[in-house]
Amino acid sequence: MSSMPLSYPWQMPQWQQLAGLHEGQRFPHALLLGGPSGIGKLQFGRALLCSLLCEHPKNFLACGECHSCQLYQSGSHPDIRELCPEEGKRQIGVDQVRALQQFTSQSAYREGGRKLVLIHPAEAMNPYTANALLKTLEEPAGDTVLVLLSHSPSQLLATIRSRCVQLTFPLPEHNSALKWLQNQLGQTEDAEALLRESGGRPLAAQQLYESDGLSQWRAQDAALAEVVEGKKTVLQLADSWQDREVPEVLEWWLNRLAALIKHLSAGQPLNARWQAYTSMALPAVYLQYEQALGLRATLLRGAALNKRLVLEKLLLDWFDAFYGRAPSRAY
Repeated sequence: MSSMPLSYPWQMPQWQQLAGLHEGQRFPHALLLGGPSGIGKLQFGRALLCSLLCEHPKNFLACGECHSCQLYQSGSHPDIRELCPEEGKRQIGVDQVRALQQFTSQSAYREGGRKLVLIHPAEAMNPYTANALLKTLEEPAGDTVLVLLSHSPSQLLATIRSRCVQLTFPLPEHNSALKWLQNQLGQTEDAEALLRESGGRPLAAQQLYESDGLSQWRAQDAALAEVVEGKKTVLQLADSWQDREVPEVLEWWLNRLAALIKHLSAGQPLNARWQAYTSMALPAVYLQYEQALGLRATLLRGAALNKRLVLEKLLLDWFDAFYGRAPSRAY
């Protein structure tokens, strides 16, 4: 009987850490998996749940053949729940958490089994939802394991973080990520550029390739440069982006700011269009990055923000920082 392999080789250190806890019967009832988006945390979380349910795991990997594994693969295992924003919504609702509490209070399908919950992304819980979850985290019913995924754990309530064992997922090692991406694309010509443009996040690079997002990112780089060159005002640029979704702009924005931070702090290569900003102080760039993370968390919690005002503030704050002016008020 062969075991199911991990989807991504760069996750093996975290997997081995959890395997050790499981072997020593010290597996936590609440886990917080934190790290950048686009590196495979969701797939890791799902593989973890499958292994915890497996009747014949090998080296903490699910066998893929037992009844529990077959139920999981068919999406019908009664002891698993995934909490994520419902279709058409941006946040996880309080009613979803209340239903979760009822689910965890019930006996497991298999005698001696666990009830398992995967919550993603955890930032999609507003304060009311997060507080509703606290009771389950503090007093889990029976042998329940909750796994929370977060792209930015610092944006979560401190009370949530303190009740979870935190496992950090850094960016994968470059060669490992590049080899995986080349295999997925079936070619090597664009893989290096895609991985670089996506900030070293291989799944994000794959998505860029499949959606032709790279050309849009480069168009946004060029449009931003027009403001620096005096060919366009900030308000004109914000107006020209009204056909774009704020989360998509934020994905590009966070990527570019992260690359600039790496360049300023460690001399890593930088997109040519962003060379104009290398005179900025590192703390100022960090502040812009943290504000953008906060905006993403606000959107994930379902806040209804005016697209035009959000884009205008994002750009105005950036150029205020670029020219050394005080930033405007928060979102």
